[in-house]
Amino acid sequence: MPPAMTDSFDIWAVDSQIGADGSISVDFLLPTGIYINLDVPRDATISHIKQLLWKQAHAYPLFHLLMEIDLYMFSCVNQTAVHEELEDETRRLCDVRPFLPVLKLVTRNCDPGEKLDSKIGVLIGKG
Repeated sequence: MPPAMTDSFDIWAVDSQIGADGSISVDFLLPTGIYINLDVPRDATISHIKQLLWKQAHAYPLFHLLMEIDLYMFSCVNQTAVHEELEDETRRLCDVRPFLPVLKLVTRNCDPGEKLDSKIGVLIGKG
């Protein structure tokens, strides 16, 4: 059996030739309808990327309509064509592996503490 070959255009692969400096051009869609393109480190955490986006978004129109940064999270379409909300902001972008380097900033549905409480309730069998 021949050795496995990696796709040379897979930007998430460790040996990728794209972005020799370790950065990837990512498109961000804000809830205000503004589109921002940023070069972000391939192995940056989601929280770090959100901070970079927030600093850049100050220079764009309609920034004053956005709420606090903690009320938002990213969503994307992953490699398996599943819509994924990135609630865990400690994950790295290269671990998330979006299908395309496009992240949409969306409002959180509820407080993260409430969601954790509901998950704990399900685990212990509480309705």
